[in-house]
Amino acid sequence: MKQIIIRLILLMLITKFSIVIADDRLDINNNVQPSISLTSYLGLLEDSSQQLTFADIQQENIKPLFKTNLPPQKSINLSYTSSAYWLRLIIENSSDLTIEKIIELNHPLLKNVDFYWQIDHKDHQTIHTGYALPFENRAYKSNIFAFPVQFPAHSHNVIYLRVASPNAMFIMANLWEPMAFQQRERNGYAFQALYFGIVIAISLFSLGLAIATKETIFFIYFYMVFFIACGFLANKGLGAEFIWPNYPWLSQRGSLIFGASALSAILLFIRGILSTQKLMPKVDLMIKALIGLLLMMVLLLLLTFALAKFTMILFAVTAISILIPVVIGVIQKQRAAYFLAIGFSLLAIGIVIRALHAVGLIQGSYYSLNGIQIGSAFELLMFTLLLTDRYRAIQQEKLHGEVLIKHTHNQLLTKTEDHKAAINHQLVLTNQVYQMQKLESISQLTSGIAHDFNNILGAMVGYNDLNTLAAETCPDPSLKDELLFNTQQIDTASQHALNLIKKMLAYSRQQPLDKAIDLRPSHEVIDELLIILRPGLTTSFQINTDIDLDVTIQIDATHLGQILTNLLVNARDAMKDQMGAISISLKKITVHEAICNSCAQTLEGDFIELRIADNGIGMEENIIKHIFDPFFTTKDLDKGTGLGLSIVSSMVHDSEGHIVVESNTSQMHQGTTFRLFFPLNLNRGN
Repeated sequence: MKQIIIRLILLMLITKFSIVIADDRLDINNNVQPSISLTSYLGLLEDSSQQLTFADIQQENIKPLFKTNLPPQKSINLSYTSSAYWLRLIIENSSDLTIEKIIELNHPLLKNVDFYWQIDHKDHQTIHTGYALPFENRAYKSNIFAFPVQFPAHSHNVIYLRVASPNAMFIMANLWEPMAFQQRERNGYAFQALYFGIVIAISLFSLGLAIATKETIFFIYFYMVFFIACGFLANKGLGAEFIWPNYPWLSQRGSLIFGASALSAILLFIRGILSTQKLMPKVDLMIKALIGLLLMMVLLLLLTFALAKFTMILFAVTAISILIPVVIGVIQKQRAAYFLAIGFSLLAIGIVIRALHAVGLIQGSYYSLNGIQIGSAFELLMFTLLLTDRYRAIQQEKLHGEVLIKHTHNQLLTKTEDHKAAINHQLVLTNQVYQMQKLESISQLTSGIAHDFNNILGAMVGYNDLNTLAAETCPDPSLKDELLFNTQQIDTASQHALNLIKKMLAYSRQQPLDKAIDLRPSHEVIDELLIILRPGLTTSFQINTDIDLDVTIQIDATHLGQILTNLLVNARDAMKDQMGAISISLKKITVHEAICNSCAQTLEGDFIELRIADNGIGMEENIIKHIFDPFFTTKDLDKGTGLGLSIVSSMVHDSEGHIVVESNTSQMHQGTTFRLFFPLNLNRGN
């Protein structure tokens, strides 16, 4: 007897207990309710040393130490404690049937949950689970802890539950009908799916606004929503179930770490929205101090969990403190403050009540357990409306700014156009002077060259006349005909040259310009010129012609010959003494939106087209832009003067014609095509 008393005294020293003699048995025979709160049926024993084993608590001297007849309340609030607790539940089944039930502990943040089931004083089942153990250990795969049981007919069942956790402990024990439990579970997941669906939608919306506006406040809001969501994933056990099943430390500390991060983001968000740095400098100092304290708490929680209780108190202080700038903003009649006041008030109340419940100052209720999540959902909706309103204001301000910028731009554009017109006019005048200087140079050069060539041609014509007289006396008829043909071609070419010299002298103002033109059928001029130039083009080239005999260009025959001569010689040089072909065509065509490369005029309508094409090396676009400039040449110094195409352009435009140049350097044997367009009818004076 003395030994029993000594053992009892020792056990009282290591445990806290109270003895209440009452009937704590539950008979489920006639129970038709879908669920029963087990709080008033539980026996509770605190094990402050966490040393008691299942064998210990079954001893007869220990059983009376269980505290029974607990008040009928939704949960038993054990707050933050270093003790383990043993729960005893006695259930009778006096019916003739086996009855299925589910025992639920509706609190995800229990580190260790040990389940022991005895039927008629015999051990029947043992389960060890909790967030510290793998998720597969759970008897029922859920975010909370549930144990499906089948009570045999006329059985006496004793169930022991050992719970321990460094987190705030709430014992919410219920006995469920299986179908009712599954329905409640589906409803719970549906609520969480709705909540996190709203969170994801708001996150994407805020991220879209952040990217669109590039405003820091929208990025802060995105981070705030992210940390709030992570906090609830940890607090509701969804993280351990779906996201981090192998990281129990996140289940233990996640709700506090993510909660501190979310509150610091809320403070930053409110600080930016209400411009507290400018409008409330003293309050802004308080906000910055709270932000620093919360971020420091995040780092400390990563190192130790001993500050968990202080963290909950800090959450409550922060929630109350946030209301201060919000109320001041409302007094200052800031539009954003009204949204913040409506949105954050419910969340602040939820945080304060949850903090008081966590530290054991108030008993559990539905709002103390779910108020933060309900308040956060309402807060996120109101904050999203606030951001939408802010975005609308930004867009209106942006639109107003764009209108102002457009008006200013139009004014500047008008001034710029006026200035550009003045500059262009000056450039035109400068270009005219430059062109006059070039023409004067060309005129002087042409005059000298024309006189020298005139003297040379005079000698050539004279000697050709002597050759003609000598040929007529040739006794060999075939040789005589050949010599007379050659002298005739020399005479024809000489006459063309003399006419050209005459026009060059007139152009250089050394002689008056004769307005009369030598208008001849174009095909005759082309045929005649090809006979003269054929020896100079070498026999390596093939010359193809496609001439409409009924088409005649209204241009002086000498000018047409000079144009063809320059273009044919350039075509020959482009093929660089290789085998090639030169094509000449003359026909009527209809032109659609061609652009003259010399004067940049757009061409539309019916024209006479003179086309000279080669399959040489072609020309780059930057070369084509300058080929009609006087003295521009790509040939060696001893092979070209750069005047040929300039003269061609001048003669063509004198006849109201235009030139289009097409060239290809990317493909072999494509070469360059000069397309000369002349009007069908041109009235020219004689």
